[in-house]
Amino acid sequence: MNELFSKGGWLMPSLLALVCWGIWGFLSKLVAGNVTWQTQMIFSALGTLLVVSFAKPTVPTIDGYHLIAIISGLLAGLASLFFYRAIARGEASVVIPLTSLYVALATVLGFVVLSEPVTVKKVLGLTLAVVAMFLLAGG
Repeated sequence: MNELFSKGGWLMPSLLALVCWGIWGFLSKLVAGNVTWQTQMIFSALGTLLVVSFAKPTVPTIDGYHLIAIISGLLAGLASLFFYRAIARGEASVVIPLTSLYVALATVLGFVVLSEPVTVKKVLGLTLAVVAMFLLAGG
């Protein structure tokens, strides 16, 4: 368990991401009635650039993995566009859990494409997470 919280552990950054995304979703709904989705995307991108500006940039040699990163960024941009449009039109308590189902797709892709081990515990956890999100979304 100590390795989860250690410098190289994954739990602490995961929890911090959870908190940041939770507040991000709430703030997105808070401003949705007062600014356009385009404005939200622009200012969100500016916030991202501010965070990235603190990183130590390196000039990479572009290879296949960098192209995958570009595709990932394009998909994140499209997802943001669809999210901002949905959050402006729907209730945060429905839109946020529904759009959070992306974790189920990413998990299944991890099993299928990356050959990550499929265990009963993981399948049960994934199933419960999907059911919980479905219930939160008003199912």
